[in-house]
Amino acid sequence: MFAALVPLNLFAQPLTDTQFITHPLHPFSYQQNGQLNGFSVEIVKAMMENKHVNNDIEMYPFNRAFQMLKEQPNTALFIIAKRPEREQSMKWVGSIISSGVYFYKKRSSQLSITHLEDLKRVQNIGVVLDNADHTYLSAQGFTNLSTDKAQLQSLKMLSYGRVDVAPMSELVMPFLAKAANIDINSIERTPIKLYDSTLYIAFSNDTSDEVIALWQQAFDELKISGRYQAIYDRYFAKEIIIAKH
Repeated sequence: MFAALVPLNLFAQPLTDTQFITHPLHPFSYQQNGQLNGFSVEIVKAMMENKHVNNDIEMYPFNRAFQMLKEQPNTALFIIAKRPEREQSMKWVGSIISSGVYFYKKRSSQLSITHLEDLKRVQNIGVVLDNADHTYLSAQGFTNLSTDKAQLQSLKMLSYGRVDVAPMSELVMPFLAKAANIDINSIERTPIKLYDSTLYIAFSNDTSDEVIALWQQAFDELKISGRYQAIYDRYFAKEIIIAKH
């Protein structure tokens, strides 16, 4: 009877045991003047503040970070798409944010494409190594995939004409173009939607359910308090207003 009255966090492995890692993706996580910044970085730091911990956050290329998540204990990777092939092999906190993923091409391109199958005829599709887009397209039989370490590189390759199309979140695209110093009007969204991507913090499968519940609680409290919305508005409200006009 006594055990049922003891707070949950007394049984959980220490929250400070969790190693947080991320990957470069504007505007969610990026380095600026030697510091990690971005929407998802601020969200995770606010969750830590809620739980009175100050875990380190380190950045790696996506494919390396994803391998660390699968192989190392007590590891959390943000942000990452929750896809069916991943769902059972890790644990999830969120969802942090959602966005449609579309294929983009150069506006000057003469490509005429309207369906996903049309893309099997292009020479190169730019994708990030081992990310959800890469995994999904590979499973669909695409063999014309050109891999990069980050979406910023994929967009640059698209701008240089090294790849014909690249899938990107419509929410992320304006920030990537700005970070790459590319005129956003030179890139065009095609009508081909890959899927809706819902992004989470993924924890290694050995993480206790109690720890997952505590981090989920921290995130939920950000939503309830309005702090999540305040962070969201600072990053995205202006872009949404521009997109509507």
